[in-house]
Amino acid sequence: MSFIELGISEKSNSALKRLNILKPTPVQKKAIPLVLDGNHIMAQARTGSGKTLAFILPIIEQLKYIKNEALILVPIRELAKQINSVIKDLGNPRVKSMTIYGGVSINNQIQKLKKGVNIIVGTPGRIIDLYKRRELSLNNIRFVCLDEGDRLWDMGFAPDVKYILSKIQSDYQFMLFSATLDSDMRKLVKKHTGNKFEFLNLSRDNLTVGSTTQVYYLVERYEEKFKTFVRILKLEKPQHALVFINTKKTAAWLERRMKNYKGINLKVGIISGNLSQFQRERMLQRFRDRHINLLIATDVAARGLDIDNISHVINYDIPKFPDNYIHRIGRTSRMSKKGVAITLCLKDEYEYLCKIEGLIGKEIRLRTLHNREQNNYHNPFY
Repeated sequence: MSFIELGISEKSNSALKRLNILKPTPVQKKAIPLVLDGNHIMAQARTGSGKTLAFILPIIEQLKYIKNEALILVPIRELAKQINSVIKDLGNPRVKSMTIYGGVSINNQIQKLKKGVNIIVGTPGRIIDLYKRRELSLNNIRFVCLDEGDRLWDMGFAPDVKYILSKIQSDYQFMLFSATLDSDMRKLVKKHTGNKFEFLNLSRDNLTVGSTTQVYYLVERYEEKFKTFVRILKLEKPQHALVFINTKKTAAWLERRMKNYKGINLKVGIISGNLSQFQRERMLQRFRDRHINLLIATDVAARGLDIDNISHVINYDIPKFPDNYIHRIGRTSRMSKKGVAITLCLKDEYEYLCKIEGLIGKEIRLRTLHNREQNNYHNPFY
């Protein structure tokens, strides 16, 4: 099936071809026709499934090019910038879009709003700030999309999202995309759609990326964990790895240990809540540009990241919540590329591994360092 068959115009289809996007992903096949037909949708779809185009393309197709026509709410500024980049890449000169988020000049945002934009992509806090200053009108809203809904909720934005929706008096089409859906999000969708919406489940049956090799190493004691981690790095030789830690404190400790360790030639960086927005953006860009090839991250700091060609995701700390495992390993094997997800599991944390396996409906295979080192065998996809 082509984008044209889904109802996308030749103009947008030509732009997609220039971007080498030739075939729609499953979420795009399901969502685009429904949005074009005016349906409200609640979609369960993982990160990296192509959901941005699933809502951006049909929104652009239906624009009347009036002021503040579409509002896309996201949890973090990095995701806002990524979505806005997609809009710009589609190359329609009539479409005016902008990002709105905190940590930058509000006056510049006010000036841009006054000039007039069609699509606003922003984080809830700054959206509310501009609304209360009467610099942002919600009177003409025709489309509302919540992207990374579970992250909006996890990061405490649920009250802000509900406040924004309560201030929109126009008749709008509502879309929510999330990797997981809790009861509060479902209630929100029912409330703002009159319980008339299409539910798309493109996540539950394929919670993990099929081309990702998923393995774990069992670690006897916490004191052995760092040494095990280093031995794994020497065996895997990752080109571009994301390492997940459960706390900011452990992340900072691991960064120091890795920078002081002389046995591995890896350029190490860190992204956590301790960094300013500017520092985070600079670190992410260095990682994208391969000036850093091992990035240590906490779950909150890494939410919404869209970075291609990550060869390895390593859970230095096993996530305490199974859903977080899905979000973490979704950072590799994006768009059908192969990748490796490795988890370090302490013996007394084995119950968490079992819960993850129960959620994904798949066994995560045990690897041992002894066998791999004894055979001197390196193939990350075996």
